[in-house]
Amino acid sequence: MMRLHFAAGSAHSASVRITLAEKGLEPELHRLNLVHFEQHAPAFVALNRHGAVPVLEDSDHVVIETFLILEYLEDTHPEPPLIGDTPRQRYLARKWGKYVETHLAPHLAIARWAALNGKVPEDAVARLANLHTARCELWLRARGGFDKDQLAVSAQALSIAARRIAADLADNDWLAGDRFSLADIAVYPHLAQFGALGLAVAPPVEAWLKRVAARPSVQAIAGDLFPLATMGPEPGRWG
Repeated sequence: MMRLHFAAGSAHSASVRITLAEKGLEPELHRLNLVHFEQHAPAFVALNRHGAVPVLEDSDHVVIETFLILEYLEDTHPEPPLIGDTPRQRYLARKWGKYVETHLAPHLAIARWAALNGKVPEDAVARLANLHTARCELWLRARGGFDKDQLAVSAQALSIAARRIAADLADNDWLAGDRFSLADIAVYPHLAQFGALGLAVAPPVEAWLKRVAARPSVQAIAGDLFPLATMGPEPGRWG
C-alpha cells in the first residue's frame, strides 16, 4: 500500500503528486491542513520529526525529503522515465532538485510568509517542541517575523533563481534536456507562484510555465496548487 501525506499550497507536495500522476500511480491521499498546524501533531511528527510535508509511505518504508521521494518513485516505478537518459541529463535533474531545496524554496517560503502576514497561533506554539531543535528554532524565528534585510536578501535570491532558470531554458524547452523531467517537476510549483508575489520572470520562463501547466498531471492537481488565501506558513522547504 502506498500513502502520501500532503498539503494543498505546498509546492513540494505538488511535485510529488505530479510525479505520481506522470507514472500513473494512485496512492491513498492524506491531506493535512497547514493553517491548523496539523503537520505538527504527534501522530504526523512520528513519521517525520521535521513536521513537514510531503511524506510517502510505501508498504513498510517511510520516505521524506521531496527530491528523494521523486527519485524513490523513479527507482521503484521507472516507466515512464523522468530522470533522463544520459549522465548529463540526470546531473541537470539532480542539480535543480538540490537548488530548489537549498535556495529557491527557503527564500520563497520567507517571501510568502511575509506577503501573507504569516502567524503562529498561541495554541500551536506548544507543538513546536515536538520538532527537531533546529526546526523549532526556525519556526520561532518565523513567528517573530523577518526584518527588511532578510526580505531583501530573499527577493534578490528569487530574482537570481529566475535568471538561472531562464538561462537553462534559453536553448531548450525543458530544464534537463529535450523532454519533461524531474527537474521541471521540482521547479515548476515554486516558479508558478512568482506571479502572485509580483516577481517577474523572463519570456522563456513564461513559455515554460505554460508548457508545464498544460500537462494532464499538472491540470489534475491545479485546484490544490496555489490556494493563496488559505495556505499555511510552510510552503517551500518548510512544508
